[in-house]
Amino acid sequence: MDVVKKVETSSIMEILKASLGIGEEYSVIIAVWQQEIGNDKVKLCGYKNGTLFAQAPSTTYINDLNLRKKQIIKKINQYLGKNFIKNIKCEIK
Repeated sequence: MDVVKKVETSSIMEILKASLGIGEEYSVIIAVWQQEIGNDKVKLCGYKNGTLFAQAPSTTYINDLNLRKKQIIKKINQYLGKNFIKNIKCEIK
């Protein structure tokens, strides 16, 4: 009985992670993001279909992110070992 519950819970967690865009890669993405962004103003909000979603308090931070977008994507993909991230979208929170 306990084995069935663990399997069901595991399957549910995998479905939730997939629907929220939170996989094993996401922890790597978060670590690289914090290293590359270098501040706590631009918050990573999620991931879906190759796009990272972020929020920033002003257009200044968004412009800075857009200037460094290619560099950040390249660095994240290097750590992941594949072209996982294709784009970053950021909005004002």
